[in-house]
Amino acid sequence: MSFRAIFGCLAAAGALLAAPLQRNFAVEHYDVSLQPDLAAKTLTGEVSIRFHSRIDRLSALELDVGALEIASVTDSGVAQYTERRGALLIVVLGKPLNSDEQGTIVIRYRAPAPKAGATPGGLVFAPGQVYGAFFTSDWMPSSDRPDEPATLHLRLSADPRWKVAASGKLSGTTTENGRSVTEWHIDTPTATYLYAFAAGDFAESTTQHNKVALRILAPAGMATAPIAEATGSALQFLADRTGVAYPLNTYTQVFVPGDVQQEAVGMSLLPASYGAELAKQPDSLFVLAQALAHQWYGVGLPCADWSDYWLSAGVSTFMADAFLEKRFGKARYEKEIERARGLFESLQSDGKDRPLSWGDWQTPRQAMGDLPYYKGVVVLDLLRHELGDDVFWRGLHRYTSQYWGKRVTSDNLEAAMDAASGKAKSLTKFFERWVTGCCATLPPGRGH
Repeated sequence: MSFRAIFGCLAAAGALLAAPLQRNFAVEHYDVSLQPDLAAKTLTGEVSIRFHSRIDRLSALELDVGALEIASVTDSGVAQYTERRGALLIVVLGKPLNSDEQGTIVIRYRAPAPKAGATPGGLVFAPGQVYGAFFTSDWMPSSDRPDEPATLHLRLSADPRWKVAASGKLSGTTTENGRSVTEWHIDTPTATYLYAFAAGDFAESTTQHNKVALRILAPAGMATAPIAEATGSALQFLADRTGVAYPLNTYTQVFVPGDVQQEAVGMSLLPASYGAELAKQPDSLFVLAQALAHQWYGVGLPCADWSDYWLSAGVSTFMADAFLEKRFGKARYEKEIERARGLFESLQSDGKDRPLSWGDWQTPRQAMGDLPYYKGVVVLDLLRHELGDDVFWRGLHRYTSQYWGKRVTSDNLEAAMDAASGKAKSLTKFFERWVTGCCATLPPGRGH
């Protein structure tokens, strides 16, 4: 559920925020080297950022840097003037760039652990472990917007005794100065919030499901066989329902301390406590399935911008509920839907309802919270009953396969469902009421 428990509900409806203007440049590629120091609770990094200008005479860059401590910014070895504006770094270019002209800057920096009592962010140090995810600018200077995808080459220098995972494909492992250096690549332009890494004293296990290696990094003694079996089953379910097979040759689940559930390309971060929960309740597969579903809805079909974040949050959560239906029967699905309905109605009663597709969301912290998850599930269930099972699943299959690899909007989902029903614009009123509209009263629940 992507840090939803940490950040809670969104601000009350009615707070109007100006939609962000497109940046005057586009990052094409990040080449980053990271070296964590657990004793000092710091991360030392260097990133080379290749970009191109979208305008004539681009004179400065605006990058998201969170609380990073910037040591230097250079272009071809020449220091560039910078200015700090809160969580933004303004880099003044030594030579302005014309439209489509490329440039590269190199930033050396240090990422300290969050201060005691601070809201957890994208970089977490735990005993014997460190990981970074989602709020990428907490551990790497970047352009943190869904509509700013880029490719990635990540080098992670770590204690050779550690187990390591990162976004994308592992492309090599070497030893340098007594440390193990792993290299990871994402070759398809991807939003930075889907970058992640983890390193530490994990126990590792790997099993095979068809052509996919299921890799688990977990505390020593955690029972991983049930996790691997259920993950393989969920992989098959998602491929069957969507018409798209999991695209990589490895899927890694990393179990870490704290209340975290975060997806990234080819991996998920999950709470270490979940292993004990699953041992006590073998049917507690929602967390596992929802994290995996993000590999389709979030990674394979990223939302075009934060306005349609529900297409990641809500659809992946709904698919986890549908997996539980497949695994345990219709009654379990109905139980999950009623739970989502109750939580959504509670948000409504607190005045926190708003459209699922809402153009005023401009940052990840605004787009998150409970609403995209619970309202998204309820609306998809309503749509399923509006269309009937055959049409609904055919429409979801069409939506997933037709838009795979593209940045999606709510209009894309509506078009796919219309096409599946064979009735053009048949869902206009439904989407106006439940997706782009706000505060409609739910029909009576099926359990009422």
